[in-house]
Amino acid sequence: MAQQPNYETVAPRPGIPADHIVDFDYFRPEAHPDEDVYVALKRLHDAPDVTWTPRNGGHWIVTRAEDVRWVRATHAIFSHEEIMIPRGATSTMMPPVTADPPKLARYRAVLNPAFAPGAIRALEGRAREVAAETIERLVPLGACEFTGDFARVMPVVVFLGIMDLPAERRAEFVTWGGSGVTDQETRNRNAAAVASYLAGMIDQRAKNPGPDLLSRIAQWRNNPRCESESEVMGMAMVTFVGGLDTVANMMSFAARHLATDPAARRRLIDDPALIPNAAEEYIRRHGLTMTSRLIRQDVARKGVTMRAGEMLLVIDALAGIDERAWPDPMTIDYGRDTRGHDTFGNGPHKCVGEHLARMELAIFIEEWLKRIPDFRVEPERPAVTHAGPVIGMRQLGLRWD
Repeated sequence: MAQQPNYETVAPRPGIPADHIVDFDYFRPEAHPDEDVYVALKRLHDAPDVTWTPRNGGHWIVTRAEDVRWVRATHAIFSHEEIMIPRGATSTMMPPVTADPPKLARYRAVLNPAFAPGAIRALEGRAREVAAETIERLVPLGACEFTGDFARVMPVVVFLGIMDLPAERRAEFVTWGGSGVTDQETRNRNAAAVASYLAGMIDQRAKNPGPDLLSRIAQWRNNPRCESESEVMGMAMVTFVGGLDTVANMMSFAARHLATDPAARRRLIDDPALIPNAAEEYIRRHGLTMTSRLIRQDVARKGVTMRAGEMLLVIDALAGIDERAWPDPMTIDYGRDTRGHDTFGNGPHKCVGEHLARMELAIFIEEWLKRIPDFRVEPERPAVTHAGPVIGMRQLGLRWD
């Protein structure tokens, strides 16, 4: 029988120092109405570096850049076998996310070629074409809801091309893969819809493969190293869900900053050579993930002992806004040396789609500012952000003259 997730608040176990206990729910971090999710998360930097929360069944938390990197690199202790807090919140095994080294390398060998720098450069023309066409349709309207009208259109259409899936079903796919869903029943229903659809598509591509990524995944069935159908489905599901939401959220946060900072817009319009570094700075500032680990053995760190069998939440997004690693980290600075940020991860689970995200974000900024150089947040539809395993934006109304 599948383990039922425990979202209840539980009492701390003996041995956890009182000053290392925080009341924190990563689905609903406390924030004032005029704040976004990053301001709410940043308050955790006022607490000890390693803390424990009684929420969602009880788990550990790390927030500092040095600890995030340490956990990612110490995979023998911190396993990806459980990918979500609380334990049992997902019943779907999804290699490569749930695989630890050395097994992980088998799956990355299937996925990496589709996202290598050369493959991404070949997509630039199509990405620019989709961006330009989408913006041109919006220009005469004088306003848009950016997350739905652009951020979940341009990168999603490009991604569906990589997978050779029908762009006309984009809205349906985005609903299935949306990261802002907090109730377990809806998440389970969406996951079942994705699994059912992809199972049929994998069968088709296994019989009639093409040059697309889904065909590469389907062909894993024929590899002598393939151990089960769950490996094929896992790779397909991870790729599908990851391609529908993450870049869209990154674009939305960048668009909000540009809408509220006319000087920043003017600087990029006057000096387009700054755009690649601006995109990298937005990526540094707006990390999107909070990832979970199963602790394999007792380990001491910064005044506490985490025990085998307990869960750990790694707030990856806070590594990029840690003032110990980045001076004035909440400020967007296009002149900042962004090398070394950890938004895409470090170690064996580094994000396979990092080159695609960089390319699409830079193209969005360039093509948007060419056509809509002056715009602002629409007061009637302000930014609405959300937390959870993927940080994102549900709404961003923009208006221009």
